[in-house]
Amino acid sequence: MGDSDSAPCMNRKSRPTACIAATGLAALLGAPLAAPADTQSESAEAATRVEEVVVSAQRRKENRQRVPISAQVVGQQALTQQNLNSVTALAETSPSIHVKGSGRSSNFYVRGTGSGESQSFDQSVGTFIDDIYHGRSRLSEGTFLDLDHIEILKGPQSTFFGNNAIAGAFNIVTRRPGKELEGHVRALGSPRTGDNGGQYAGEGALTLPLNDSASVRMAAIANGQRGYLRNTFNGQHVPKQDNGAFRTTLAYAPSPGLDIELKGEVGRSINKGGLVLRQTSCPPPAPFVAAGFCAINVASGPVPSLSSDEYTANDGNQTRLHTYESVLTANYQLDAATLTSVTGYNGYRFKLDLDDDATTRDLLNVQAPEKYHQLSQEFRIASATDRRIEYLAGVYFQADQLDIEQSISYFFLTPNLSAAPPLAPIVPFLPLGQQVNALQDERVYSAFGSLTWNISDDLKLIGGLRASKVTKDFDWALAFGTATARYGGIVPFPASVVPIANRLGLGTTGQVSLDRDDEALMPSAKVQYQVTTDAMAYLSYSRGFKAGGFSVAELSAIEANYPFDPEFVDAYEAGFKSEWLDRRMLFNLALFRNDFSDLQVVIQGTSATGALINFIRNAAASRSQGVEIESQWIVSPMFRVGVAGTYLDSKYERYPNAGPTYAQQLAGRTSQDLSGHRTLYAPKWSGNVTATLTVPVSSSYELTAEAIGILSTRYQTYSTDDPLTAQPGYGRLDARLSLDSADGRWGVDVIGKNLTNTLIRTFSGYQPTSRGSLFQDREQFRSVALQLRYHF
Repeated sequence: MGDSDSAPCMNRKSRPTACIAATGLAALLGAPLAAPADTQSESAEAATRVEEVVVSAQRRKENRQRVPISAQVVGQQALTQQNLNSVTALAETSPSIHVKGSGRSSNFYVRGTGSGESQSFDQSVGTFIDDIYHGRSRLSEGTFLDLDHIEILKGPQSTFFGNNAIAGAFNIVTRRPGKELEGHVRALGSPRTGDNGGQYAGEGALTLPLNDSASVRMAAIANGQRGYLRNTFNGQHVPKQDNGAFRTTLAYAPSPGLDIELKGEVGRSINKGGLVLRQTSCPPPAPFVAAGFCAINVASGPVPSLSSDEYTANDGNQTRLHTYESVLTANYQLDAATLTSVTGYNGYRFKLDLDDDATTRDLLNVQAPEKYHQLSQEFRIASATDRRIEYLAGVYFQADQLDIEQSISYFFLTPNLSAAPPLAPIVPFLPLGQQVNALQDERVYSAFGSLTWNISDDLKLIGGLRASKVTKDFDWALAFGTATARYGGIVPFPASVVPIANRLGLGTTGQVSLDRDDEALMPSAKVQYQVTTDAMAYLSYSRGFKAGGFSVAELSAIEANYPFDPEFVDAYEAGFKSEWLDRRMLFNLALFRNDFSDLQVVIQGTSATGALINFIRNAAASRSQGVEIESQWIVSPMFRVGVAGTYLDSKYERYPNAGPTYAQQLAGRTSQDLSGHRTLYAPKWSGNVTATLTVPVSSSYELTAEAIGILSTRYQTYSTDDPLTAQPGYGRLDARLSLDSADGRWGVDVIGKNLTNTLIRTFSGYQPTSRGSLFQDREQFRSVALQLRYHF
């Protein structure tokens, strides 16, 4: 995908009139354009050059082609025209990137490395919005609002982004208030029929200058969909999503050299239908037989497959996310340096109601509410960039609290428990419920800095260091009780009944209180050489660290089973960034190798009784290595091609005690050795090809046709590397057709996603009580939407 808005003739706001004046085959082939004499040279040059893209990957505003980091940048225009409205949607079109919500948490993976499905994990891929860390995976549900651009930074970003960016980072930058009155609105909709899902969106933003030194920008969005799957039980369409967000940003420059910004934002994302985890492999292939929940569904009729637009589930599934954030940023310009202060407070409330049996009956229901709040403060000082020696230094503090609850209602166990005489005392208190509560308080203290020695105009050495200390206090409790509601509502058992519940193999009641301190030094070093004016090569090394923690899903009440240790990475990268043919062609290349040790992994599976197993261990080491390319070629002012691709070899170097596959469970095995196997979400080859053709239809309008081919080879979606959970290789086609006015004010888009209707699995899990059957999710079916845009 790359920089989709990377030339002035593609920039709706600043496009010269001459860029759309050409007609005929000669213009398509790059022949001289007919234009007024005083603008012909300027506009022709602008239309055939790759636009300079500015990033802040090193906490400075720099030309991306001069930054020694593998970085993919998606601009505001591409986000809008392709309706990329969330991190999940963005990842669907990006090589070696995977983001998807699941049950216990969301999955964020870059180059085959991420954090598994557990609320306990700090994410290995950090998300930063206007310099504020957003580390909890639940925030993947949030919707984008009025963004300037997104930088996808691959590999450890420890020096500038902290200890929780061990695999990469999403650096998201919102639109700031300018000094002129301007704004935009857009509206999007799709049919309610077929697989389109009845999508809708309405977004608007307005900048109002208040006086010579102050301005304010307000932005709001509402989007969602009716749903593209029909529940065969109640006829409802899911996932029925309603999202909204509102932001106000005040910019104030009270004196020369001082500028202050205050941002406040609230948002919500409601999904009535929840996580649409569909039961698949039901009935399962031989030698498995339909059992448990799968057998119940089979008895009711054919179970819809993952390729069907129907699914079966009970009422009540939903997710609700409410977010809030405020950020105060101040920059003070000294004679030879800039002082920066960034203060942030953010948090969310989340609730998941999940029908975990995937039948039309109340058999196994889960409620998982979660609350989080975070306060952070960063101070930085950065030298000017025109010195022989340049420096950047800072300190960072973060205090946060995570409050997790998980309530499980075991309605399906009532008949079995009632029929067992030794369990008679528990019968009056059925149906059985279980509640886990966990509270974690965290403090992060960091000091960081980088030093750049410009040995000559072409050669520079960069050294960086970050020191971090992370403290965590953890309180955990498990209780059994009576399930008094479909979701949640667990009333604790009397003390006399608790020992009986503890013998059921579902966990042990008790309380655990633990704390830990983790410290690390994370050095980095880079050498950068400007080969020519338009070509740069670099070598880099960085050390990454992700703090240890405590396993929320551990149910033994044995203190020694809860802690897990820090994870480390040594990362090496060689890169080449270049522009050719008088900046008509861009070609970037990166070769990387990341060696992870003490890898934090989730051991997943099912017990002999069908109960889910989910706990964390430092059980593995892995190596992620490969090659990434990005290229753009402006064939003519009217036609351009972009290519982005990754060859990835990401494997476990050591993983001797992984959870067993279904077939291994059937054979009586309780673990397996995955050493030498590929890691999760790690296709050997992945990439996309974008072709964009823009033709004038009159002196006032132009038509753009764009096609995006997205390709991937096979990858694994579940931690046991079960053949049943593999995603085969695929090709997907997205496209758009846009009509824009010459002055850049009006635009109409027809946006097509997954036009090939390709089945792309995004998540897999084992189905309780149903050996051989799965929970799975997929990307949306083929969809087409119409969008109207207006800028003023």
